[in-house]
Amino acid sequence: MPPALDIVIYFMAALLSSVGLFLIKSFLNVHPLSWDMPPLELLPLAGAFIVYLSGLGSWLVALHRNPLSTAYPIGIGLSLASSTTIAILALGEPLGPAKFFGVSFILLGAIFIGRHHE
Repeated sequence: MPPALDIVIYFMAALLSSVGLFLIKSFLNVHPLSWDMPPLELLPLAGAFIVYLSGLGSWLVALHRNPLSTAYPIGIGLSLASSTTIAILALGEPLGPAKFFGVSFILLGAIFIGRHHE
């Protein structure tokens, strides 16, 4: 299993990326982008993008600290699971059996890969 610090880094990367994507999606739902949009109206989008880039930075740290064959499946799996969870809870997207089991299998896969980190 990866050290505790690596687990924290993976979760930070997934959470920051997912929250950033949620904020970007929320902004775009209210403010469709256009070339004549005043720059000050883009500040919330820029802030959301910074949150997303913070997740990317955490992901790069995790990638540096772990083998690619471990970091990629765990990082991407947790990002997929957290994005799906945020979309369901905050955006009201539907949760059907297929989505539930899909996310569950992704998390199980991340656990199995992390446990065999050697």
